Amino acid sequence: MMEPEVNTRVQQTVLAGRDLLRRSEQLARKVAILGLLLALGLALGLGLRAVLLPVVPPPLAKLFGSEDAMDGKGAGRGDSAREIAFWKSSMIPNFVSPKPGPDPMGMDLIPVYVDELAGEKFITLSLDLMENIGLRTVRVEHAEAERIVRTIGQVDYAEPLLGDLTLKVGGWIEELLVDHVGQRVERGQPLFRFYSPEVVTAQEEFLLSPRRRSDATGQTTGLGMAGLAIYSAYDKLRYWDVPEDEIEAIRNSGQSRKAVTFRSPFSGWVIEKHANEGMHMKPGSRFYRIADLSTMWVYVYAYEYQLPWIRVGQSARLTLPFRPGDVFEGKVIYIYPSVDPQTRQIRVRLEFSNAELDLKPQMYADVEISAGEGGRSLVVPLDAVIHIGDQEILDGVMRRKGITYVQIDLGKFEPREVVLGEDLQRGQVAVLSGLKDGEEVVVAGQFLLDTERKVKESNLRMFMPGDEDQKDAP
Repeated sequence: MMEPEVNTRVQQTVLAGRDLLRRSEQLARKVAILGLLLALGLALGLGLRAVLLPVVPPPLAKLFGSEDAMDGKGAGRGDSAREIAFWKSSMIPNFVSPKPGPDPMGMDLIPVYVDELAGEKFITLSLDLMENIGLRTVRVEHAEAERIVRTIGQVDYAEPLLGDLTLKVGGWIEELLVDHVGQRVERGQPLFRFYSPEVVTAQEEFLLSPRRRSDATGQTTGLGMAGLAIYSAYDKLRYWDVPEDEIEAIRNSGQSRKAVTFRSPFSGWVIEKHANEGMHMKPGSRFYRIADLSTMWVYVYAYEYQLPWIRVGQSARLTLPFRPGDVFEGKVIYIYPSVDPQTRQIRVRLEFSNAELDLKPQMYADVEISAGEGGRSLVVPLDAVIHIGDQEILDGVMRRKGITYVQIDLGKFEPREVVLGEDLQRGQVAVLSGLKDGEEVVVAGQFLLDTERKVKESNLRMFMPGDEDQKDAP
């Protein structure tokens, strides 16, 4: 009885052991799979963290446990072996700080090292930035060039074509036939009807008796003294500018006229009017000023050093800012004999044809005067020079100064002060010092470089060691 029971218990124990072993194997497999999944998840999380942390804002980076974001340094830790001058924002221009931290946009400040500033005069730009701003350079070279005097001109009336209409006798305006400024008038066109007691008296004297003519011996016949009086009255009317057709009409009608019609002595446009109907005008009073606009004068100013290049008769070209494609041809007609004591410039008068009336008085225009061959010289485009307003005496002549940016290497530029000579044709300018033949100068994008240079100089003055007035950026 006991043996079967023992066998049964042994079998049950064996079966339980097998079941436990099977469950242990299943559990081990599950643990292995779970461990593998955890390992894969951890690896994936670390990979995503490494990729995303540099590009997310610090507030989000803190959620992922970034120590850089927590301590406010991030990429701004920099190289501990190099001395940091200050910290700047990569997103906000001109934002700098003497210590690390985020900028107002939440981006980490980046370090600017002392060795990059002290004695460093170069400006560096990335290739992408150069492409985005359209930066271009040209080669400095020697060239044969025509000397050009460039200046600004002001259009004005040609003085010989101006005319004032006045009368030599006083009276009243009965009727004004040309009654506004800007009206076009032709020679002989009626302008106004005028009443003058003196003119009426002269008419009565003229009509006293028929005109007598002299005989062959030169002696007057008949009413000689009356004839002389009539001739005197006729001359008086004529000297008072009474038109000849008006005198003839008075003679034919045999009656004097209260108002006499006066006509324009020349053609042009009314640019001034000082008369109104019913107005009393004294002798010599100006009724109108009339201008012929078919030819215009243009006044320009030249510097003293340019004066030897300008001669009467030289050709000149004029362009208007709002019509850059149209060129007006003219010439120099007079050089004034004095120098402006304040600007040290000489006034020059040019003359231009204006048949189409494109040139209006008081307009400003760009003017180029051809001043002959300038010889062989080092030239650059005028756009490559940033004018700074300073001047320098070179070879006894006052010369202009400017700033150019020379490309030393790809993405590396050096600001260079240059002394300029005369302006040349095709938008070029001669360079007397500061550049060498074969160098590359920036002609587009130089103002960004100039801004970067000024910001760097300003920051250097603010944050270089020894400055006791350092303050946090706002």
